Amino acid sequence: MGDKESPNFLNMIEQDKIKDLILNSLKTGHVLVELSISPSNQIFVVVDSLTGVNIGDCVEYTKLIEQNFDREVEDYELSVSSGGIDLPLTAPIQFEKNMNKTVELLTKSGKKWEGILKMYDGISVQIDVEVKELLEGQKRKSLVTKTLDFNIDQDIKTIKPVFKF
Repeated sequence: MGDKESPNFLNMIEQDKIKDLILNSLKTGHVLVELSISPSNQIFVVVDSLTGVNIGDCVEYTKLIEQNFDREVEDYELSVSSGGIDLPLTAPIQFEKNMNKTVELLTKSGKKWEGILKMYDGISVQIDVEVKELLEGQKRKSLVTKTLDFNIDQDIKTIKPVFKF
C-alpha cells in the first residue's frame, strides 16, 4: 500500500485543508489552538481568544467546515469548541488569558501543583504556590508563598485553568 492510500496520509491532506480554511476565516483576535482528526474521521477544533469564543463563533466555524467538506463524499463527526476548563493550556494566547489566575500543573513525574500563573515565555512558566514550611525560630509550620519554575517541554505534562466557585 503506498503512502497516498494510507488513512494517515488522507487525514493529513484533510487536516491541512481544514486548517487553511479556518486560518483564512478566523475572526480578529481568534487563534486556532488545536485541530486533530482521528482515524475514524472525528474532527476536533479548538479556537480561543483573549476575550473568549462564544457559542455563536463556534457555530460559524462549524458551518464553514460543513459547507466546504461534503459528508456525502466522506462521513465525519465534527466538534468545534473554545478553550475551556477541561482543556490544557497549549497556545500562548491561553497562557496570556490565564495570567494571574489559578492553574493546576501536573508534572511529568506525577506531582500536582495548584497556584497562580505568574509568568510564561514560551519556554517556561512560573506559578506561585502556598506551602507549609517550618520557619526559623518557629515551632509550627507557616503558610508561605513560593514561586516555582517549570520548563514546559521537560517538566510539564499538563497545565489547566482552575475555576473556583
